[in-house]
Amino acid sequence: MNGDLATTGGAPGLDRAEVLAATVAQLRKDLNAPMPVVPGVGDGAFEALRAQVLPVLEERHRQGPHALGVVLYRVDLPEGHARRSMAAGGLPELAGQVVLRALQKVLTRLRYADLQKPE
Repeated sequence: MNGDLATTGGAPGLDRAEVLAATVAQLRKDLNAPMPVVPGVGDGAFEALRAQVLPVLEERHRQGPHALGVVLYRVDLPEGHARRSMAAGGLPELAGQVVLRALQKVLTRLRYADLQKPE
């Protein structure tokens, strides 16, 4: 995962409606929390998703290290990567990394599905 994406305001793939919708669905599943607003497609989608993930992470952080750890396990964000993100920018940076990981899962599934299509 590229940490630079977290500060650019955009992420490759979120300019496609089907990828954005699948990313929101993945975040709902991984965070076990409702994300009521699917943002508009485009450059602001990443920041809009990060803004919705941040309060979930803040709540889990208030609940203690175990609650936050459960989220990071479900998201499949390695502990070392999470620690570096927290050191670099705290929970807002971690929220960005969670969005990027969900996006990565979606793009991987789509890529694999494309490989399975008969030619």
